Amino acid sequence: MSNLWNAVEAAFRRLEATSGYEPRPVQREMARFVCERMEGKSTGLIEAPTGVGKSLAVLLPAIAYSLNEKRRLVVSTYTNVLAEQYWRKDLPFALSLFPNAPSAALAMGRNRYACLDAIRNNKMKATPVELAKFLHEWSSVAQEGVEAEWEEFLRRKAIPQPWKRDVWEQIAVPSACRARFCPYYQNCFYYQARRRAAEAAIVITNHAFVLTDALMREATEDSTSLLGEYDFLIIDEAHDMLDATTSALEFSIDAALLEKLIAHAATMMNQVSETLQAQDSAVGFTMSLQKLAQEFAGRCRDIVTVSNLPKILDTGIAVRVAPAELADMPALRTAFRPDLHPLVVQVAQSLQAEISNLLRETNQTYQTYKSQLTEREREATEATIQQFRVGFEQIYRSLGQLIEPSEGVCWVEPTANGWKACYAPLIVSGWLQEHLWSRQPSLLMSATLTVDGRFQFFEQQLGVQTPHKRILPQVFDYSRQCALYLPPSGVIPAPPANAHAPDAPIYYQRMAEQITQLLTLTQGRALVLFASRQEMQQVRQRMPPLPFRILMQGDGANADLSKQFREDVHSVLFGVRSFWTGFDAPGETLVNLILTRIPFEVPTTPLQRARQARYELQGEDAFRAWSLPMVKQQMRQGFGRLIRRSSDVGIVAILDPRVRERSYGREILNNLPHGIAIYDCLDALARWYELAIHAQGKTV
Repeated sequence: MSNLWNAVEAAFRRLEATSGYEPRPVQREMARFVCERMEGKSTGLIEAPTGVGKSLAVLLPAIAYSLNEKRRLVVSTYTNVLAEQYWRKDLPFALSLFPNAPSAALAMGRNRYACLDAIRNNKMKATPVELAKFLHEWSSVAQEGVEAEWEEFLRRKAIPQPWKRDVWEQIAVPSACRARFCPYYQNCFYYQARRRAAEAAIVITNHAFVLTDALMREATEDSTSLLGEYDFLIIDEAHDMLDATTSALEFSIDAALLEKLIAHAATMMNQVSETLQAQDSAVGFTMSLQKLAQEFAGRCRDIVTVSNLPKILDTGIAVRVAPAELADMPALRTAFRPDLHPLVVQVAQSLQAEISNLLRETNQTYQTYKSQLTEREREATEATIQQFRVGFEQIYRSLGQLIEPSEGVCWVEPTANGWKACYAPLIVSGWLQEHLWSRQPSLLMSATLTVDGRFQFFEQQLGVQTPHKRILPQVFDYSRQCALYLPPSGVIPAPPANAHAPDAPIYYQRMAEQITQLLTLTQGRALVLFASRQEMQQVRQRMPPLPFRILMQGDGANADLSKQFREDVHSVLFGVRSFWTGFDAPGETLVNLILTRIPFEVPTTPLQRARQARYELQGEDAFRAWSLPMVKQQMRQGFGRLIRRSSDVGIVAILDPRVRERSYGREILNNLPHGIAIYDCLDALARWYELAIHAQGKTV
């Protein structure tokens, strides 16, 4: 038995001595697998079903590995919320099981932290005086300076909702700053977090931050890093790594980019000006910098404004693909306009030229006034310009992907005020292998990392190659805790192509009737997951008044809706994509999970069409190679919202008739936990539900 496992085993014994803990052999099995990967410095894939306790199963080996081997580890999960749960709940508990604790830190993006300079110097616009006072008070007592702390402070102070609107955007740390030349640098929440992360043995973060670090390393040839060198990477919610990577690598020329670019320039000039002492010699320099920023903003807006496109599809149209052969495939042949690409090139190259000119003119202006500045002012000016140069260079390189993509698709689409040009990769596996997996061994884990019982799909998509794979057994007794309802054929028609299709009204009406009956059966206490916001709204409009509250995604922040749903036991929550994964409401609040439709990706957007064309070029069936595996994984994720602990019971209803009527329906069901009773009669389902509830000592 290894020293690492001995240390982990000792932590488990301390865990078993704590009140209320139920030993889980599968949790130990997972921890042993993690130890083997760390000791062997090898990458591993592990599917850990809900209930395994995977957070502790990786944190205990991570802590022991850090202490025994003096190694640095990064633990990443998909969202900031999940990362903060690791940081505030899981990690402190895991550390308490060891006699000694390694250093640890939470690392998030710049805009997750408040800027002391903005708060102390009252740089917020139109902020009520009382709120400004609260900001000063909070900034002096905040421990980490993150938005969650600020929100909690506001709740305690009972601040009116209108006061809070848009405040965080004004006080968040900007995309770049003067850093060590800021008078608040030593106490800066962001840079304190950076310093802690650089020195910490264990860093908790999210996928976006890990990918931003990899992009920064790539752009600076490893001279700059947010996380520093680390020895082992743990990726939780690894099934979301594909979306996270695509988001990190995609790029758009739109109003948001334009404002980001202009704000970056204005902030650079303001930050340089603030490094200068109040003296006459600096006035000319400051005024020249402000003029440069204003002229840059005007020219950038002119570039985008004067470039008008002819009328195009609402979903957009592809203008450039790589490899070029994709344009000849059936999926793209009728939705490809290469004649529009020169306009995109013109805009992208013009913005590149403006970025180059701005940096050159800023340097020339600095050289003109350099002799009038003190040595410290010169040092501060040069350092601040360099801080901002990195951001400009990243945008410059991204614009290059719109001009000539190395791989992927460029497209244009209409917006409310004009148009936007977009780029997205089609394949991220090679980039991940080169810039992430090859740097250090990694452990990728999720409750849904396999499709049809195999890791092959995600191995291919994520570029992970390893012989070390493990599928852990189910923890819950689904045959006892859960029943599945599939409506009889003919009750609900096939889903319409869109909301305007002739058969759409009857589809929505039948769906509303079935959902109403299911909600009545469980007296609310349901999560209803839709494939689109439009479908959700159409169904809701057709439902009769019910004696419990229905919360709808979009009526408030997701976090607030989730909180209301958990607190109001009989409430119902209607949600779309973001509630299919990661949402947790164990207990009596959720006993009824309704999946309205199999969430197939319909290839209508340029990105979806280009992805389909790539499979066609390879001689593959895009439905079998991409759409169906993704749906199987997403249906598993949606299904996993219901049973979160051994005392939970409930029903899952899948209302899409294609589950019964199409051959792939059985394939989808085979990816759900086995042994679940299937009902097609609501009366029989109600009897099962009543017996299951009473068996748990609860009331219907």
